[in-house]
Amino acid sequence: MMHDIVGLIPAAGIGTRLYPFSRAVPKEMYPIFGKAVIEHTIENLKVGGVDKIYMIVGYQKGALMDYVGDGSFFGVNVVYLYQMTRRGLGHSILQGKDWIDKTFVTLLGDSFIEPKEEIRELISYHKKERPIATIMLFEVDDVSGYGIAKFENLKNGVGHVESMMEKPSKDAAKKLATGGKYYALCGAYVFDPKIFKYIEKTKPGMKNEVQLTDAMALAIKSGEKINGFVLKGKYLDIGKWNTVKETEKFLGATMNVDKQYEERERMMEKIKKHEEENGK
Repeated sequence: MMHDIVGLIPAAGIGTRLYPFSRAVPKEMYPIFGKAVIEHTIENLKVGGVDKIYMIVGYQKGALMDYVGDGSFFGVNVVYLYQMTRRGLGHSILQGKDWIDKTFVTLLGDSFIEPKEEIRELISYHKKERPIATIMLFEVDDVSGYGIAKFENLKNGVGHVESMMEKPSKDAAKKLATGGKYYALCGAYVFDPKIFKYIEKTKPGMKNEVQLTDAMALAIKSGEKINGFVLKGKYLDIGKWNTVKETEKFLGATMNVDKQYEERERMMEKIKKHEEENGK
């Protein structure tokens, strides 16, 4: 495992687009063939070689913390940081400022990447180039609802990012095209701790929230280098019901469902044995 790099999972959001489910259960707990989405996210980091994870939680996230525990059942070490108020993704990541002093990988708690090995490639590319940030992107036709990044140059799926904008209008998005294509942020980033300085300087934007995309745009304007890495696999998220449907359909067609449930049985027995040995 990499001891010079840690993980950070923002998981404090309320998830209104998944009502009524998320009114009662954290959206990160949505089960896909017996495995909560947050577990997929943890696996992404573990496959990438990261075994220490800071998880940002908040109000009504008790079930999430009960599920993950200290991370030991999943082969990682999890530490929780509490976000008192929800003020956007940038503000959520800023909760790690006093705890993280080394390169860190951020993955959103309600999304993950398949195949998971691509996170390892993202980290390796960042460690080779050493920019302030390396962001994973995927090609989209519809720019609405995404942060969009424009490459200064793009070769073999990687390159420097020239500019970016959070949820641009169709007219604004025209200036963000790279070779006639649009590339959206997919919730996977590798950061140098210097990013905290730019998040602190970022003024609240839409919904009075501190947008991570705005902080990275500010870093670029200040002369910092940000690299982009185009995802070769699949970005999966459960942010809203139509993406839940797409995620379940994709995994149902690509994964061995019987093997998945056999693994769930083994995990159940492992946890039961632990509880018996520890008198719970």
